Amino acid sequence: MALPSAETQAKVASEAAQSFVDHFYEALNRRRPLAPFYASSSARLAGAGVKPDISINGKVLSADGGVAEYEALLDAQGKPVTYEVSSFDAHPVVPRYVLGEPDGAGAGSSSANAKDGDRISFAVQVSGAVRYGRGGGGGGGGGGGGGGGGDGAKHSKGSAIFGAGDGKKADEGEEKAFNEAFLLVPHWEAWARNAPRNLRKWVIVSQNFRAL
Repeated sequence: MALPSAETQAKVASEAAQSFVDHFYEALNRRRPLAPFYASSSARLAGAGVKPDISINGKVLSADGGVAEYEALLDAQGKPVTYEVSSFDAHPVVPRYVLGEPDGAGAGSSSANAKDGDRISFAVQVSGAVRYGRGGGGGGGGGGGGGGGGDGAKHSKGSAIFGAGDGKKADEGEEKAFNEAFLLVPHWEAWARNAPRNLRKWVIVSQNFRAL
């Protein structure tokens, strides 16, 4: 099977990364479900033993329940919390990702063309700022942060893990810079013929968040 040129890989990685960053951080800020962005949403990847590897400021989340654990930590920050991306960089990693790759024909076959760059994996490095409280601006972060002022211990834990304060609830208007690195691979079911349109074509297998 022919592999994509370096130029094709760079173009696909750049365009896919732009879509990923736009949609992932919008979902993050609006507290929409994040599971569709991760490899665990693909039965083929899961069947090949691929599980999301998520690390938040050095805290490694569980291999099987990491996405739900991550969402719980996000909710524990309180609200509103907004992640604002200032820049990102993307580059291809392998020209043809093969774990969980479907057969070339028959049921479940994929329309992903390796020559066109549809089967690459790629890395994304994101820089930005996390804004707490009124410093956040915009409508993001309001959805699932969880109501009520009686949950201070929970909020303190989440805020501390994400680097806000020193184990205290984040101050309103506080801002922290962050770097976040991702590795994304093809979501094979999304490339299947007549696939549901709401599936992400690339999903996260590795995520490393660092507050600065």
